[in-house]
Amino acid sequence: MKALFFGSIGTIVETSEIQRQSFNLAFKEAGLNWYWNIATYCDLLRAPGGKKRIRNYSKSVLNENIVDLIHSKKEEYFEKFLSENLSPREGVTEIIDLCTKSKIKLGFITTTSLKNINSIKTALLGKLDFSCFDIITSIEDVKNPKPDSEVYAFALSELGLDKSDVYVIEDTKANQSAAIELGITCFLNPGEYALVGTNDNPNYKISKSISSIIKNT
Repeated sequence: MKALFFGSIGTIVETSEIQRQSFNLAFKEAGLNWYWNIATYCDLLRAPGGKKRIRNYSKSVLNENIVDLIHSKKEEYFEKFLSENLSPREGVTEIIDLCTKSKIKLGFITTTSLKNINSIKTALLGKLDFSCFDIITSIEDVKNPKPDSEVYAFALSELGLDKSDVYVIEDTKANQSAAIELGITCFLNPGEYALVGTNDNPNYKISKSISSIIKNT
């Protein structure tokens, strides 16, 4: 293994509930009689990308300007809600430290907005040093967000790596498919609200798995 990619915000930090609350406040401000309860939001997480979830829920009734406005408001609320007590997910700092000591490149390969990335950086200030990442991507780097594999092809090209050199951690089946489609080995480390079954082979001991791979490399 020459590189390890964390594939989304959800692989770094758990924000599902904050995201859900932010969406609901944005809907209210937009005058929509929408409310996403936990069950609804879990189901919507099958599709990556906030704008796509809004479109799917509206059954494409809303025009793009309204979708953009709602999503922008959602991100404003999300930024406000991020707590100073927010911490990296279990095992994240251990994995990063191990990779750094082993001279394994690190990537944060997401197709979320730069605004979201910067909000997470601020919320985790003093708890996670994002300068450890050799590459951080956003929606600005690609034409097609996940589950399209474009962002992974971009990351491999930028780092001069082959797909066989890299392992990926993703938090949902849809995001995982973006890596697998390109032929990259990807662990599924589900987020709090991700819908997964035992047949999906979720990995809840990701730091142990990565440590084992590094030791055997």
